[in-house]
Amino acid sequence: MPFPRFRPIAALLLPVLSLLSSSHVTADVSLARMFTDQMVLQRDQAVPVWGWADAGEEVSVSLVGQTKCTKADHRGKWRVMLDPLKAGEAGTMVVKGKNTITIEDVLAGEVWLASGQSNMHLNFLQRVTDGEEVLAESNDPWVRQFTVVRNDQMKSHQELAGKWRMANRENLIASRTDGDSAVAYFFSRELRRRMNVPVGMLHASVGATPIQTWSPGGRSYQNMIEPLSPYGIRGAIWYQGESNLERSQTVEYAELLTKHVAAWRSLWGQGEFPFFYVQLAPFRYSLKRVGPLKDHPVGPLELPLFWEAQTEALTKIPNSGMAVIHDSITDLDNIHPANKRIPGERLAFLALAKTYGLKEVVAEGPFYREMSITGGSIRVKFDHAGSGLTTRDGKEPTLLQIAGEDRKFVPAEGVIEGDSLLVSHPSVLKPVAVRFGWSEVAQPNLINKEGLPACPFRTDNWPVK
Repeated sequence: MPFPRFRPIAALLLPVLSLLSSSHVTADVSLARMFTDQMVLQRDQAVPVWGWADAGEEVSVSLVGQTKCTKADHRGKWRVMLDPLKAGEAGTMVVKGKNTITIEDVLAGEVWLASGQSNMHLNFLQRVTDGEEVLAESNDPWVRQFTVVRNDQMKSHQELAGKWRMANRENLIASRTDGDSAVAYFFSRELRRRMNVPVGMLHASVGATPIQTWSPGGRSYQNMIEPLSPYGIRGAIWYQGESNLERSQTVEYAELLTKHVAAWRSLWGQGEFPFFYVQLAPFRYSLKRVGPLKDHPVGPLELPLFWEAQTEALTKIPNSGMAVIHDSITDLDNIHPANKRIPGERLAFLALAKTYGLKEVVAEGPFYREMSITGGSIRVKFDHAGSGLTTRDGKEPTLLQIAGEDRKFVPAEGVIEGDSLLVSHPSVLKPVAVRFGWSEVAQPNLINKEGLPACPFRTDNWPVK
């Protein structure tokens, strides 16, 4: 009688090994790290709550009179959807599996995601205009922020670290490296003041990062954005671009930003949620000789071209908006403007007008719409002219240029006529193109009567030297 054949030990162990690798082995039910004391949940939409447990473990989540139950899947992941909450609803969340987790001081309100590089990352431990005065008046339990702690070595979403903090002086200066964003604070403060609802910010930013690291495949995306999804949000604000400009990735930035936004919206699965971003501030990039610019400095027109790309992205990204801030800059040699209130509040104006429908809020300054040639002048018309054009200093419009068929630009004069601008120069008898604010240090004075600045533009598409 022949001996029976024995299967290799590896084959015998394969089902066991497969079970161990595909199942989340844990003694306790746990939650994604955003679900902690003092969190803010997005109001008026179903609320996803998720975490991990033993495979097949029954889990229940209770909050303000409702309880939802589920079972962890074969990998140990579970998720429930709570019914929509009303603004200001508060309570204690209780999560039960083999163990019980109690989360205190849960609020329903508006939740936004704030991300980008250093100008979004900087907090009140760095120099912020009127910082001490702002901190002294910052105490508000209805303004909260969850800052994601950077961890490039993170191997799973469970390793995400962060903490919800209420707005007050102590919390806003709690950490230099992982502190709450000043721009995100001013954004949330303005929403809170205008709508009288709780506002929570999910803040994930890292200095000196190009947009690619925040898009699918990038480390920041994988370690700081993916783990936040699908936490309920209303929309996102974004302050980034300096690192791409320094790498001369100017022309392609409109496409990079468009794909970036589409990827985030796909990740959340909430449709085309609002996405508002900051136009880069004036800065002498052409004189900078550190970092990526040390051996390959950019030209003095690289920033205007980047502004053009950011403006172009508005036409490619539905439900978007751009905050123009060149009028708030006091130091053209500082790539980190100290005034964080202006970008934060102008992002909030976009949200208030475009997302929440507050008709009394003027959200944008003049944006170039079209031009027409009138004799020896060019008439420029604008979108978002508000109740009319003016200048912030009462003087004639500045930083205008005009060119004829020879394509040689000369400084031009501008005359405001209601919501349009008549541009001319005596030496240009047959003008064909206008440029406005076309310089890396441009701080033109043209605004609408509501006080918001005009966006730099050019009417030509000629190659820029």
